[in-house]
Amino acid sequence: MEITTLILLLLVPLLVWRIYSRLKTLMGRNPSQLWRHYAYGLLPLLLVGLLAARLVDTPIALLALAAGAAAGAALAFRGFKRSRLENTLQGFFYTQDLRTGVVISMLFIGRLMHRAFELYLQMHDHIPLPPEMFHQMPLTTGLFGLLAVYYGAYHLLLARWRRTQKPVSALKQFDLPPL
Repeated sequence: MEITTLILLLLVPLLVWRIYSRLKTLMGRNPSQLWRHYAYGLLPLLLVGLLAARLVDTPIALLALAAGAAAGAALAFRGFKRSRLENTLQGFFYTQDLRTGVVISMLFIGRLMHRAFELYLQMHDHIPLPPEMFHQMPLTTGLFGLLAVYYGAYHLLLARWRRTQKPVSALKQFDLPPL
């Protein structure tokens, strides 16, 4: 192995730790905004639909995408139940289930890093790149379906919760007895 490959391998744990710490801060307490929930809910589902349309010729990848999407929807319901939802005087807030969100995100990011390292080694050894496209690999499409549908369904569930809530008034906040 050459020195550049070794340096790349040594930098991978640092990169993983940095991505993990960034995800952890992003999944903290966030303000709930309806437009953001709808945008984050519909865009990933639209991307899954577009990818499914491109994968009609490769049924194994399409099946992996559907399986990942089903698992993502189930995990979104589970993650929503474990989320902390707040209706305060300052507004609406939510705190996502950290374990589920980080694990799903890191699985997909790990797959991207693995695939990028494979491509780097193939280009380094002057091996021609495989004819199959990145999006046609069943593992990649399955993990993308898992990630996209998880976040899409989760934010649509947050939008549903938010629409059913009424803002808290100052008197209700302190539960004062009537005079």
